[in-house]
Amino acid sequence: MCVIIVKPAGVKMPSKHVLQMAARYNPHGCGFCTKSLMYKSLDFATFMKHLSNVDDSEACLIHFRFATTGSIKASNCHPFKDKDTFFAHNGVLSIETRNDKTDSETFFKEYVMPFIRKYSFDSDEFRTLISAYDSLNRFAIMKAGVIKLFGNFQELEGCYFSNLRFKSAFF
Repeated sequence: MCVIIVKPAGVKMPSKHVLQMAARYNPHGCGFCTKSLMYKSLDFATFMKHLSNVDDSEACLIHFRFATTGSIKASNCHPFKDKDTFFAHNGVLSIETRNDKTDSETFFKEYVMPFIRKYSFDSDEFRTLISAYDSLNRFAIMKAGVIKLFGNFQELEGCYFSNLRFKSAFF
């Protein structure tokens, strides 16, 4: 199961050790985005070099992948992007995928973005769509720099984690 880490604006980035443990337990790629930056990779060291460009004043969405659908390649890493909207998912969605895409990217492009375009990011219709899936899944969506979390996230040192299953490795 993947892990999403959300670092709010004004909060310090999780330590390198926490990020290493998250990557070790979710070894199939990583990615992050801010309002103006996005990077995805299969290489943790390169990922960390790019992540070091994120200032503590910026909100940041980080994802470490544990592959369930779609092959292990950088394009299948999260976050996924459509204009000013970024999406990361933790869980497994029972939806049909095609062309080596992940369930997460398929859900984002075929469900989430059409609802945002039709109803808006803040609409009841959009919240209804997400709530139909968030009991066993977690989603982080950044639109125009605003991050919304759906599902059960846990707070650790000011950041929000979709799960802490890797936590025993560093505590």
